[in-house]
Amino acid sequence: MSTLAVIPARYAAQRFPGKPLAPLWGRPMVQHVWERARAAAGIDTLVIATDDERIERAAQAFGAIVERTSPQCASGTDRVAEVARRHPGAERVVNLQGDEPELDPDAVARLVAGMRADPSIRMATLAHEEPDAALLASPEVVKVGVDEEGFALYFTRRDPALERRPGAMLRHIGVYGFQREFLLEFAAWPPGGLEREERLEQLRAVERGVRIRVFAADHASAGIDTPEQLAALERRGPRR
Repeated sequence: MSTLAVIPARYAAQRFPGKPLAPLWGRPMVQHVWERARAAAGIDTLVIATDDERIERAAQAFGAIVERTSPQCASGTDRVAEVARRHPGAERVVNLQGDEPELDPDAVARLVAGMRADPSIRMATLAHEEPDAALLASPEVVKVGVDEEGFALYFTRRDPALERRPGAMLRHIGVYGFQREFLLEFAAWPPGGLEREERLEQLRAVERGVRIRVFAADHASAGIDTPEQLAALERRGPRR
């Protein structure tokens, strides 16, 4: 009945090669994610999953458990699913992005506790309120519409000001919780039309009628996609 958390870390990102090992505030970026994940209550096993020897060596040096995964994995979710297959005792699996150095441990703990309390939740994620309309308009910012029960109605990159959609609009955070058996099922499904159109993997579940529970985070976690974003975060310094 345990919870397995996996941080997928790929070296060969197209926009930012070597991103997990990029230095931030004196440590590799993936180390910040790992340290914050360790602080999240409810996680029993924490693994960094990679197909790269350089990431494996660096992660082992700061004390992480590392599992090597196939270089053929098409996505971070596929990498997480490969690790989950080796852990049949895990009831829940949490996918933590390796480029979220300001991951919110309290929000992750809230997601894990919520899934433990309600075993009917097959998939869950995080989101937060975003008062900056300009940020919400960006196609790089993923939005989620949430119903009154806290489940996702849709996910989109589109500008919410140009569309009238139901539900409360929140800014999505790319942390996912799965019931282990559902994760293995999800990873075997082919991408659907909405997923290909929006480039959002979670729409694979929405298109098949799977309800995704959205748990609230108190603030954004700064995801890093480019060297410029990393440099800006370095200048700003860690959140106090």
